[in-house]
Amino acid sequence: MAAVPNELGEVATSAEIVSDLLGHLTVTTQRVHRAVARRGFARFLPAPVRAVQDIVTASVYGLVWAGITVVGTAVVEVLDSVERTRTARPFTTTPRGRHLAGVLNGAVGDRLHDHYPGLASPMRIRVDGVDAEPDVATLPRLFPAATGKVVVFVHGVIETEEWWNTPARAHAADPAAISQDFGARLTRDLGCSSVHVRYNSGRHISDNGADLADLLERLVTAWPVPVRELALVGHSMGGLVARSALHQAYARHLAWSGRTRHLVCLGSPHTGAPLERGANILTAVLGGFDESAPIAALLAGRSAGIKDLRHGSLHRKDWHGRDPDALHPASSRHPYRPPDGVEHSNLAATAWRAPGPLSDWVGDLLIPTASALAPTPPARRCTIPGLHHRDLLTHDAVYTQLLSWLRT
Repeated sequence: MAAVPNELGEVATSAEIVSDLLGHLTVTTQRVHRAVARRGFARFLPAPVRAVQDIVTASVYGLVWAGITVVGTAVVEVLDSVERTRTARPFTTTPRGRHLAGVLNGAVGDRLHDHYPGLASPMRIRVDGVDAEPDVATLPRLFPAATGKVVVFVHGVIETEEWWNTPARAHAADPAAISQDFGARLTRDLGCSSVHVRYNSGRHISDNGADLADLLERLVTAWPVPVRELALVGHSMGGLVARSALHQAYARHLAWSGRTRHLVCLGSPHTGAPLERGANILTAVLGGFDESAPIAALLAGRSAGIKDLRHGSLHRKDWHGRDPDALHPASSRHPYRPPDGVEHSNLAATAWRAPGPLSDWVGDLLIPTASALAPTPPARRCTIPGLHHRDLLTHDAVYTQLLSWLRT
């Protein structure tokens, strides 16, 4: 079905996405069935029988697809009518709804941005679960105790800013700090102001980097007091988005890049994520056979942002004009040069406490230690054993190291 941007409510748009997904799955199943049937029946059935078989199966799948389309269209119209005729609370105003929207943005956020913008998360400052405009009328009201030291937190793929707020897994030295996120604790311990952003993690990292660069320029310009020092803290993909934003801001001579003193990356795949490289190889292998090529096409539908994690791509030149599913080497990445005066700090985790090559290769079960600690510029590095990837958002040991770095 063709989407009508900005005209459907959230529930109706979600139903339309489900209907489209079922339609794609039906077409994929039909193609696999047809390829298997042609190879398996070619030796045993005469051509007329095969032709009849093709017509019958095509008719069955056609009816299924038509039924999905008709029913899906009717459901979307009913849900949209219900949303328009009563005061409905958008599902993204609930914690579970926002979590689901984050996962959806990470998985297919590039297509949401183009076809279903109502569910795509634009680059925004978030305060208490709502968007905040970075202007002189809004920021003083939302940040009444604003200081000249600002720390900006950037979440990772499929995440939202609320992932920083999950309870810590380890007890802090101060028990009262367990219920506080890193931003609140830094405000208490360093007297800085903490800002959280949300973005569509399914878009290209370079596109999100450009949007973050523009957002931070507006933030610095409208901040209630002059910004003296700025620090960026990114988890996973968020670290790459922050690096891309800093590079683009420096190239464009944006004011905030000259005030940035720290860039801290928590478990960011600077040289790439093996899981995405494996998905890339699997897509190429499946695409080489008629029977599995439709499955390869379905697998290739993962978002541009996820594909950028293959080699930690930061720049538009890394992907523009290239086949996103080709087996590109890591050396094809555009070089990254950070601005002077910015301290780069990289933190990695290992799932096992015992050090060794296996522990380093496995890393935090998503990002190998070498990838998380391997920046282009010189950087301060730290490895914390016994943590998983998500622990880097909340664990007290991570906060202790973050506080140490930002104090210098």
